[in-house]
Order: sequence, then C-alpha cells, then structure tokens
Amino acid sequence: MYVDNKRLRTRLTHSWDNVAELDGVRVFAAVAELRNFRSAAKSLGVPRSTVSRRLAQLEERLGQRLLQRTTRVVALTDVGEAYLAQVAPALLAITEASRAMLDAQAVPRGVLKLTAPPFLAERVLGGVLNGFLARYPDVRLELELTDRYVDLVAEGYDVAFRAGLLPDSTLIARPLGSATTRCYASDGYLRARGRPEVPADLAAHDAVVFSGFTGGPLWSFVVRKKTVDVKLRARVLVNSILVACDAAVAGLGIARLPELVAQPHCRAGQLVEVLGGFVAPARPLNLVYPSGRHLSPRVRAFIDYVTAELRLPEP
Repeated sequence: MYVDNKRLRTRLTHSWDNVAELDGVRVFAAVAELRNFRSAAKSLGVPRSTVSRRLAQLEERLGQRLLQRTTRVVALTDVGEAYLAQVAPALLAITEASRAMLDAQAVPRGVLKLTAPPFLAERVLGGVLNGFLARYPDVRLELELTDRYVDLVAEGYDVAFRAGLLPDSTLIARPLGSATTRCYASDGYLRARGRPEVPADLAAHDAVVFSGFTGGPLWSFVVRKKTVDVKLRARVLVNSILVACDAAVAGLGIARLPELVAQPHCRAGQLVEVLGGFVAPARPLNLVYPSGRHLSPRVRAFIDYVTAELRLPEP
C-alpha cells in the first residue's frame, strides 16, 4: 500500500499545531484571569517557564501582542481584550463538555436532597425511590414531605416534585404527567346538605379548600369548553391535601382532591364523588431542579430514572 509520507507529516504537524495552540489559549486565559504568571502556572499545574513559553508561542503564531508585562503588572492589550472575549466562551464549552463526559462515567454517590408533596410520596413515590436506591447503592436520600413550595437554591435541595401549574422561575421542569382532581364529600354530609348538581350550587355548601391549589377559596371548572371560576365558602382552608381529605371524610364539607388520594376512601365508602360531569383543569406533575449547565452524576441519574420509571395510577 502506498503511503504519501509528506502529506502524512503535514497532517500530523497541523494536528500538533492545533493542540499546541489550544494549550496556549488555555494558558493565556489563565494569565488574563489571574493577572499573574506564577498564579496561572500554579492553577494549571505547570512550571512558570511553560506558561511564558506557551504564551510567547501563541503571540508569535497570532502575530499580535496579547499582554503587557512589567515586573509587577500583567495587563491585557486591546487586542488581548478582544481575543479573550472571543475564546472564553469556547473554552467554557470545552470544559463543560469534558466535565459532562467524565460525569457520564462517574458512579452516582453522595446525598440527594428531595422534596415532594406528602400525598404523592404516600401513594406513588415509594416504589420509585426504592428502585433508584437499589440501582445506585452509593447514593443516600434525604426526603422532606411538604405541600409548601420549597426554595430549592436557598434551602439546598437538588430536586422537587411539584403538582399544579408552575410559577415563572429559573427552575427547569421535566413533565411527569397529570394528577386528576375531582370533588368529593362524605355520604353523611350529602344527606344533610344535599348534592350539588352544577358548580354554581357550591355557593350553598361548605367547602374544604386546599390552599396550595389556588391560594384562596376559588375553584375552576370547564363548562361547555369554557373555564368557570366558582367562589367558595371555605369552612376549612388548609395547606395539606391529606388534612383536607380527612376533613372531607369527617363530613366538614366538599373537597377537591387528587384521585389517587380520594379513591381509597371511595372504595372504603368514606367519600363519594360529586359534580362528576364537570372537569377540573388538568394539574400537571413536574420534576423541577435549579437551572445550570452542570448537574452532579447523582442528580442526573435520578432525573433520568424518575422520568423513565414513574407511572401515575390510572383514574
């Protein structure tokens, strides 16, 4: 087989020059950031002489002086400022790509901090979390069950499960499906107060309202393809779905509850569905986490596992 040695040497030389130039760009960026050759050498883990040599080679290749050097001060030239603005985003992208490749090979480990609504954890999450921990034995889990909207960044949480429409934020959301909500009351309450036939009838009834859905005593229904808001007389206003369910079972009023919370009580004869012909707007379920390009291996593994494995119960 014929080999063109001259062409091969030329290609190898060009490849080596590209690697050397990239190395020089990294050195230049470090010096530009730290404004000191010794500090740049320390951060890069190379001798100071290597920093000087690489920078000189880069400037020679570009035919431009990038830095002004004195015995005490290192300053960027105008050309150096413009060059840094061009190469910094590319260096960041290379660094992030390398980090992502390393993370893909890393074993998830450490503490994973989650928060979720209690009703979701009680009815759905147990099997998913157990499966995840079985697959990744080096991960430890801290789970807080709460219906309040936790500030993930301020309180140091990695991931949250959120039911309902999300407010505008910097969080990234991964949709997991929808949680259907319907209206329920105890049979004893309905015998004493009558059964509502249309949403407007709720004005004459006591309501058990979960404040996390609306922030106040107001429910929305889809009537003839239009959304209709019904103002309620809230006898109980509470920020816990499970407490709201218990109040409805106790006969304190009509409650709007997720089906996966109410159905066990319906099967036990403790709750009865009302207003079944009127649909409530869908309440999406999302997995949310702080925005940012870099996720730790344990967080990325958890997000991928949950989105693949979580299955909401059928109505």
